[in-house]
Amino acid sequence: CIGAPHLDPARTVEGTGSPIRIQVVSLDWKWLFIYPDQHIATVNTLTVPVGAPLRLELTSASVMNAFFVPQLGSLIYTMNGMVTHLELRADNEGTLQGLSGHFSGDGFPDMLFDVNVVSALSFPDWVASTARGASQVLNAESYQKLAQQSVPKDKMTFRLDDSRLFDAIATQKLPPGPGPQLTDNL
Repeated sequence: CIGAPHLDPARTVEGTGSPIRIQVVSLDWKWLFIYPDQHIATVNTLTVPVGAPLRLELTSASVMNAFFVPQLGSLIYTMNGMVTHLELRADNEGTLQGLSGHFSGDGFPDMLFDVNVVSALSFPDWVASTARGASQVLNAESYQKLAQQSVPKDKMTFRLDDSRLFDAIATQKLPPGPGPQLTDNL
């Protein structure tokens, strides 16, 4: 029998291998994925090992938004100044589509992200190649540029310079974005 306690998005999900901690920040109009233990970050692309428990911490750096990967379940809101928790697991390798499930202004239709589910053996190789191949560093200064309203055309990767960056975003030590602005063409 499944009851409400079994549907708690923060309820631990069992899986194979070590849990992967991922910090998720919804921005205007993109998704930032921080892998604090691997010292890397990505924009609009999330890579995870098949079968591993995924421990997501989520916040918004602007207006409220909603993180949703339909094939993995559990739409969950991201809110400025708050952290929500979501436990997931991907059971099959492949590419899934993630999206924003909450209208957040002009760039909302393009607020999509890829979820690349790779083998458990391929994940460390992906981490190493991402760290080596990332020409950009994510720190407070580069984050401020990234947080500006835009719809990026490319998937970006970063070496994570500050493992406490997510905490600074969630506690608003790094100020939130202004949210969608009115335009004259409405």
